[in-house]
Order: sequence, then C-alpha cells, then structure tokens
Amino acid sequence: MIRDERFQRNQGVLSPAVIAQLAHVHVLIAGVGGSGGQVAVDLARLGFGYLTLADFDVYELHNMNRQVGCYESTLGQPKLDVVARMCSDINPELKIRKVPEGITPENCRELLAGSAFPAPDFVLEVMDLSAVSAKICLHDACRELNITAMTGIMLGFGASLIVFAPDAPSFRRLYVHPDGRLDLSSMLPPRVGSYFVKEVVDACLEGRGHAPTCVIGATTAAAMMVTEIMRGLLLGKAAMTTWPQYLYVDFFDRVSVCDTFPSAR
Repeated sequence: MIRDERFQRNQGVLSPAVIAQLAHVHVLIAGVGGSGGQVAVDLARLGFGYLTLADFDVYELHNMNRQVGCYESTLGQPKLDVVARMCSDINPELKIRKVPEGITPENCRELLAGSAFPAPDFVLEVMDLSAVSAKICLHDACRELNITAMTGIMLGFGASLIVFAPDAPSFRRLYVHPDGRLDLSSMLPPRVGSYFVKEVVDACLEGRGHAPTCVIGATTAAAMMVTEIMRGLLLGKAAMTTWPQYLYVDFFDRVSVCDTFPSAR
C-alpha cells in the first residue's frame, strides 16, 4: 500500500517495498546543470529520500537550451538553489544537502564519508569538462570509500553512460592527459551522431569552443543514469553495466549500443 499519493502512480513500475526503500537511498549529484539538474528532479519524483547537490554556478542565457531550471525568471540565480527548490516542491519530505562551493579537493571525502547525511549509495559526476581536478578527487574518493560512481555524457540526440565500480582503474589514468587536460575523445563511443557538425566537435575535442549539446541529450543522459541507479538497487550493483563497458543511444540515428571501450580490449 502506497501511503503517499504523490508516488502512487509509480506503483506497478515499482513495488510498494521498493518505493519504501527509495526513501532511504542517498545520491550525490556533482553538477546540477544539464543532465544533473534533470536527474535531481527525476529522483525526487521517484521518491528518493536523500540528495546531496553540489554546484557553484548560476544560470546564464546559453543554458536555456537544455538545463531544467533555466528560465528567464531564473537567469543569474544559483543553479543549486533553483534545482533544490524544484525538488522540495515535488517532495517536501526530501532531505537535501546543498554544497554551494561545488566539489573541491578539500570537501569531496567529507561529503562521501557520511555524518549528518548517510554516506551516498551512488555518486553522479556530471561537472563541466574543465573541472578536471574536481573530477579526479571525487572519483578517487569514491574508489577509496567503495562507492559506485557514474557519468552521463550528452551527445546530440542521445547520450552515453559510463559506470565506475570501486575496483575500476582511476579516472586520472583512464581519461586525463599527462598535461592535466581531460581526454574527452577516450570517453566517447567510437561512433557519434551522423548529424554533428565536424568543425564544432573537433574544436571541442581540442579544448576550444563549446560542447555541442541539446535538451534531448540532457534528458537522455539523465534517464540513463537514473535507470542504472534503479538497476543497481533492484538487481544488485553487480548487474550494472560498469567500465570497461559503456552504454550509448542515439534516437536520431536509431542506434543503441552496449559495448566495451576499444582501449580496454
């Protein structure tokens, strides 16, 4: 029996026992812009009980094309405050911890250790591509504390998903150049959307210009991450698609792939 009517329509997709279980699950979301903000809202609608939201940025006009909390009325406002307000408006009983400084080498281990909040069951790392040092420290802390981490990458009319079990190689070893730059090309599937503008993609891979994104990629990446969390909860973390495997879907090209990164073969 579902006591809270706001989650009643989840019954049938989820059992009453699972819905009750979700009220005790804690997810840390590092970056609540494109896909991260959508994940937070999705988890609130599913009935998750604890969210840690970390982000230091404010909404700007160029966020309007994909970020769930970006409206004319929220331009200039902290993304963290807007997304937290949306989640609380969905479920007032949801416990939210806000980290306005974002993820830093100084705070990442403390946020994962569990004190006022329980230790996270899952960590979603969806920070900007430039936040390499924060990515490294967060992934290192997850490995040390035996926490499963994941990242969803927005790719046009689709997205890819990489899940890192605690025994995966370090993020630095896998995806960071010796000079400290993110090796984005090694994170992407061998094939991406046929419709991408090559000049824009090449510039992004070289560290110039913006990453080509749209709302479909943001919502797809969010859906993939939320679904994989549910698989970990319902089927056990051993059933999750973890590195060196990845998931990739593109709705425009009608592609769906679960494969192993070529570099790991």
